[in-house]
Amino acid sequence: MLQELSARLSKIIEKKRLKEKLEQDLYTVEAELRDESARLASLGAQLKKEKVDVEKLEHLSVTALFYSVLGSREQQLERERQELLSAQLLYQKAKKQVAFLEQEKNNLSGQLDKLTGVESEYELLLSEKDNFLRQTNQTVAKELIEFSEQIANLNSELSEITEAITAGRTVILGLEQVIKSLESAGNWGAWDMLGGGLISTAIKHSRIDDARSSVDDVQKNISQFKRELADVRKSVDIQIDIGELASFADFFFDGLIVDWIVQSKIEDSLTQSQKAKSMIIRAVNELESLKMITESKRADLQEKRALLIEHT
Repeated sequence: MLQELSARLSKIIEKKRLKEKLEQDLYTVEAELRDESARLASLGAQLKKEKVDVEKLEHLSVTALFYSVLGSREQQLERERQELLSAQLLYQKAKKQVAFLEQEKNNLSGQLDKLTGVESEYELLLSEKDNFLRQTNQTVAKELIEFSEQIANLNSELSEITEAITAGRTVILGLEQVIKSLESAGNWGAWDMLGGGLISTAIKHSRIDDARSSVDDVQKNISQFKRELADVRKSVDIQIDIGELASFADFFFDGLIVDWIVQSKIEDSLTQSQKAKSMIIRAVNELESLKMITESKRADLQEKRALLIEHT
């Protein structure tokens, strides 16, 4: 009876902790989705405006005639086309992020549906535990159940820490791909500056496109990593600062969308990518250390519980 009750308590405690984690994740994702949806609407309006500006210059509008008289129509048209390109890329980026967050929201909601009734089950087990302890009046039984509950909580903490480590490693792999593409773009850019011609220019732009595509994935993975870290912080007192990463993707796009052919922009984005990678590596290393400490605590409790059972 005692071992069976302890096992059921351990299982329901882990389920309850998982439900709390998923509810917090869902709350965070819904907040991010609201912000990103508002940003998407704003970028959509900006995109329409940029299209109108380009059309005015491309056709015989008053604006086009004005710049023609000044002799700067082509220059102004090129500038407006760059702004249109910038607006299009930012809009596409936000649209992908909204779709990703909607998918995350649905996924989390689905997982939560499977855990409906966990709180009621937990309360019933607590009542059953209370009745059992009153009937047996055994100090040993109370200690064994307490050990089981503590081990269950540590199991939940280890699960959260492991998920954060996995999310962090995924970010690192994505950043390595970004860095690889930017390094290649930088090399071809240097060759281009020495007169490499159209081929080197085309290859450089292709590598930057690769980096930009990778950054889309990195942004999603950073969001996931931040959520997993928040879950760990709720259970464990740990100080891991990745606040600067929040604007990493925006910095990257701001640096490369309009002036994407400028060599210094490639170098700036490469530096930021390397800095972000170092930050994530430090965070993952701290999580690895925390995991070892938590595993040691769990092993100690498991040993104490085993000894108590042996000597009972």
